[in-house]
Amino acid sequence: MNCKHRIQRFWDHFMSERAQLEEALRSGQEDQSEDLIRELNVRLETICGCPLFIEYNEDGFFEMTFDTGPNKTVQYITELMKQCAPKELVEDWIINSWLPPFSAKAKNARLRIKDKVYTGADFTVFYEIDDTNRVLHVSVYCPGFADIADEERKRDMSAYMLELFLGELELEARIASVTAVDKPLSDSENFCLLPNFYEDVCDIVIDREWLEYREPTNIYMAYKINEEGSDDRLRKDMKLIVTTNSLLQEELLQKNYDSCLDFRDKGGEYGYLYYENPYEDEKSALIRQTMEKKIDELLQPLAIARTIGGAIGTRYSYIDVAIFDKDAFAIVLEDLRSKISFDLRYQPYLEE
Repeated sequence: MNCKHRIQRFWDHFMSERAQLEEALRSGQEDQSEDLIRELNVRLETICGCPLFIEYNEDGFFEMTFDTGPNKTVQYITELMKQCAPKELVEDWIINSWLPPFSAKAKNARLRIKDKVYTGADFTVFYEIDDTNRVLHVSVYCPGFADIADEERKRDMSAYMLELFLGELELEARIASVTAVDKPLSDSENFCLLPNFYEDVCDIVIDREWLEYREPTNIYMAYKINEEGSDDRLRKDMKLIVTTNSLLQEELLQKNYDSCLDFRDKGGEYGYLYYENPYEDEKSALIRQTMEKKIDELLQPLAIARTIGGAIGTRYSYIDVAIFDKDAFAIVLEDLRSKISFDLRYQPYLEE
């Protein structure tokens, strides 16, 4: 069963359990609500591979959040899940495709270090502003770190708390490095308590006119390829890669298909459209960028696929796609081919 159909079946099941879940959350029946949510998360294992958490918040709204982490395959799917959510649910529920800032997890976050418990207010963030790359380099201090010898554990704890209070989007878009420190940095000009860091980040983005993002799936990275030894064969001719899924591209360059296999297990497929460059200069890059945008505008509203970047080669241009419904994608692609004047082909990565 393809990814889109799995999502549709999930929402059908969710709506059948909705009234019971809402009543359990509204009346504080924790055992019953936890059982229902646990069963939903079992179903999600083969759909998006990440759990969700649900709360009845203080404003009287039900709120659902998919806890994706940085995994782009998971994020593409949870974004589609939000897009395909039943209209009657969207009208009454808040649905987050990834962790927002100050979620319920942040409010309830407690870290026990030895015999002491620490909350977000016990963490101080020191940061350096990198205007060249438009990112922040962060050092995190907690009094309890002095009792932890494992540096990797301290860094993981710091990154975890940053994710809770910044949310997945700003963490990915703004934080270039994270270091845990055992003592406050006396020479740092920029610092604040962790619960105030999100506001500082937003102020920096606005004041310095950094690019703003709406979703972590729209954060593009660019990579120049070493052209030494390259040739005109398919995918061997690439000079520049732009992508929203850096891990996927790094794996493909190393002939590693873990992300492709993972997406296939979830009912999806990674692949690429390609065509011969019409020009031998920078015009080809502009045409590729325009093509990607137009194809995405065609595919995304249909909830069958999305573009995720691509590449420019000496002979070919490439547009990478994440496909949720292969049969529907094939129909749309055939129709698109009949309306353009050049040969546009598709190749799944797992069939190269």
